[in-house]
Amino acid sequence: MNDAYIEKAATDLLMQIYRDRRYLWPDQDVIPMMMRSPSIAALVCGYDFQVHSTLGDTQFNRHNTGTRIAGLIDRQSIKIAVATEFGEKVQLFTGAHEIGHLVLHENTVMHRDRAFDGSPLQIPRPPAERQADRFAACFLMPQKLVRERFEFMFCCSGQLRFSDVIAYHLDPINPDRLLYAPKESKERELALARCTRFNNRNLVSLAQQFGVSDSAMAIRIKELDLVRWP
Repeated sequence: MNDAYIEKAATDLLMQIYRDRRYLWPDQDVIPMMMRSPSIAALVCGYDFQVHSTLGDTQFNRHNTGTRIAGLIDRQSIKIAVATEFGEKVQLFTGAHEIGHLVLHENTVMHRDRAFDGSPLQIPRPPAERQADRFAACFLMPQKLVRERFEFMFCCSGQLRFSDVIAYHLDPINPDRLLYAPKESKERELALARCTRFNNRNLVSLAQQFGVSDSAMAIRIKELDLVRWP
């Protein structure tokens, strides 16, 4: 199961939500941002989506492992549940992660997940978890929508060509930090992900717009090759 397959699966689900939008939101016009909803995705897939303050009690953690559970999928009960105790970004990413398990891993009957917001980890994740993470990133940060918002915010068409002027806009105190950053560092992508002022305009950062962590958005910017390096 490669990245292209996973991205297509996420895109297909978003397209299904778009086709069903008049049924899902009968009394309002919806924008693409609203369609990136794990609870709506669960509904389209025929699952009950539940939100609880915690999933740490014996109802959800029968083996009493002591692990704090952020989300779970239960195919027998046809439900997905997420905990609010970890914050909105973790809740959103975890919900999309559970949808990833639902769509990608048909043999998963009951699965519980720890808190995660899509940021890089020092410890490698098992393949199924990486796949669900990838699905969540593609579902919450759709390629077309991210590109459109990125180009509008940073006044570019396609890739943003980094220069001393761009570096100054993003970090007027120490622009050289970004101008000479190693390509593998993601420093430029992080600066773009969290940017709230550019070209004399106040902005809502890309990470905030999409409801994800700065690191998750930086990774997505990197994946989509939105920054041109010399």
